[in-house]
Amino acid sequence: MRNFLMFILCFPVLMIAQGNLQGYILDKATNSPIFGAVVLWENTNVAVISDEKGAFEIPRDSSTNVLVVTYLGFQTRKFEIADEEQIVVELAPSSSDLDVVEIKIEKPSTNISMYSTIKVEELNQKALEKAACCNLSESFETNPTVDASYTDAVTGSKQIQLLGLAGPYALITTGNIPTITGNSAVTGLDFVPGQWLESIQLMKGTGSVVNGYSSVSGQINAEYKHYEELKFFLNGYADASSRSEMNLIIPEKKGHLKKGVFLQTDYSFEEMDNNDDGFMDNQTGPKVVGMILTRYENDSSNWENQTAIKFDFIDKTAGQLSSFENPYVFNNQQQKLDIWTKTGYVFSSPGRSFGMQFHAFSDNKRMLFGNRTLNAKEQKFYVNLIYADILGNTNHSYKTGFSYSGNLIDNSLDSIGYSWVEHVPGVFYEYSYVPGDKVSVVAGGRIDYSSRFGFIATPRVHARWELGKGNVFRSTIGYGSKTPNPLLENFGVLASSRKVIIEQMDLEQAMNIGGNYSKKWKIKKREFTFSTDFYHTYFYNKMLANYDLNSQEIHFYSLERGSYANSFMTQVIGEPMENLTLNIAYRWYDIQSKFNGNEYSQQPLNAQHRVMGNFEWQISPKWNLDYTLVWNGKSRIPQLNEHPDEFQREKFSMPYWLHNSQVKWTASSRWEAYLGAENLFNFKQNRPIIAAEDPFGEYFDASLIWGPVFGRRVYGGFRYEF
Repeated sequence: MRNFLMFILCFPVLMIAQGNLQGYILDKATNSPIFGAVVLWENTNVAVISDEKGAFEIPRDSSTNVLVVTYLGFQTRKFEIADEEQIVVELAPSSSDLDVVEIKIEKPSTNISMYSTIKVEELNQKALEKAACCNLSESFETNPTVDASYTDAVTGSKQIQLLGLAGPYALITTGNIPTITGNSAVTGLDFVPGQWLESIQLMKGTGSVVNGYSSVSGQINAEYKHYEELKFFLNGYADASSRSEMNLIIPEKKGHLKKGVFLQTDYSFEEMDNNDDGFMDNQTGPKVVGMILTRYENDSSNWENQTAIKFDFIDKTAGQLSSFENPYVFNNQQQKLDIWTKTGYVFSSPGRSFGMQFHAFSDNKRMLFGNRTLNAKEQKFYVNLIYADILGNTNHSYKTGFSYSGNLIDNSLDSIGYSWVEHVPGVFYEYSYVPGDKVSVVAGGRIDYSSRFGFIATPRVHARWELGKGNVFRSTIGYGSKTPNPLLENFGVLASSRKVIIEQMDLEQAMNIGGNYSKKWKIKKREFTFSTDFYHTYFYNKMLANYDLNSQEIHFYSLERGSYANSFMTQVIGEPMENLTLNIAYRWYDIQSKFNGNEYSQQPLNAQHRVMGNFEWQISPKWNLDYTLVWNGKSRIPQLNEHPDEFQREKFSMPYWLHNSQVKWTASSRWEAYLGAENLFNFKQNRPIIAAEDPFGEYFDASLIWGPVFGRRVYGGFRYEF
């Protein structure tokens, strides 16, 4: 720890950077410059004042690309900024009936920011529409950064990985509030509908200390559709596995209050078994997600508030076909009520602001796996108070504040389980240094006190260096911690007859260190982006799910200094010819743990090599074709030494290709329809369920999944908005 703290003190001299945005503020009615207009990045402390010529220059901020321009007596304006170096903004008087000024920027579906101190990869609506994208866990089919795979061959649930580590090691937020945590760290992704999202931001490595200590592998932030652009929206979807879905958004505005009513329902009514193993390939039953999202904003006030109330309900059934006598049944029942709110106040002093984030929820789950029942209950209260200001000028700024989290968990699997009440108050401080347009450093730390684990120290440093125009290198180092939750984070293993053994559960702690290089250039006015990165995560303590000790048991226990993860990825995004966009990437993982207590072994069911190519072809103004192909290398399969010979499996899986394709027809500015197929050539893992004919026997296991188990999925749908 001492060496690490010395590194933090010395790190700002490593020359790493951020560029500035320049512009002019004009009165639209008179075309004269406006002196004293406030220009700031939304929800940050980075702000400047326009001079007597209406000119301004503001350093870019890593947390947002939304620029806010405000001046007393004039309408406040917000703009999304990409890689522009200079802009001109016209403000209309607040009492004027002049048309609203809009800046429209055509962005690629996947964009890597060149100006943020932390590398941010943004997936916008164009990226989300490339696949069926029914929920957040299914939103990464065309993206190489995040892996998505099935948890098992019975439930049909999907899980994600970042840097080769399971999804709960990433901080998953909506609107930058940690909302998908605890018992919902895996299943909660199913209740964030993709059609509701404006964009997703992906960040690797430990994130900002402002958001807490739980980011180990990175952060995934989902942003719901913007209030300013909210329209009536209707989406219908159906696929060949009998799943039908509807998404509805109804906007409303009353004075300074904007409201959006969001609703998603899906239902599967027919049992499907395309691989003839007697088990359903889908879940039947209903799911309902509803949300009311409000925003209060008054041009004459410095206060702003966003509030959401969200309800999730699901009652799905899978398992053996109902035609079987005494079938093996999986039943998934969940009810969750969320409320979150963000309140902000911007002081008249440039760069000074105050914000509060609040989140509370009650979550109840019941999952039936044959003759085993998993019950999980959780209540949580979270508040985060943030004060931001500058130190002399915008070259030096900081954020500081206080957070509190209260969490009650009661999880049980028949006669075993765990429960706790945990209180975690904490304080944080984060300093940003931007001396010019070449170098930027963000260094921060937080101290939390857990009523279960004691004091938790979290130092982190991020830095950026512009090597030359269009060339950026970033580096990061920091600590992350996580509360272990073995049953809910590994519920796929319950689709087996393995005996569950839970041993000591200590706080998981890791150090993540990494660097990335990004380069942007143009060929015949067409932009290309090259990016490569490497991250090393070293676990001081890790909750291990050990399949290897005994093939009829699963052991969960804390492993001290016996696990690490290396991740390397290189990626090219560009437009090689007009109307054709490509995204090609190669990814390598080296995930190792001491499963036998002495020597390191590769993480099971995790492919070390992956190649992905996504091609988007704008055939005409009305027709768009998208094609994604993915090659997955082999992965290690846990050995079944205690099983009879007929149930044995190979030591490694086979490499395989996946093909996804979609064609979209835009009938008008309001209507569009799409038709697509996932796993186009119907590749399936051979015999994914061990002892499928005897699901209540001692050798049944549906959890050793390394590839697709449900085959081709053909789907279609429409979107309508006005």
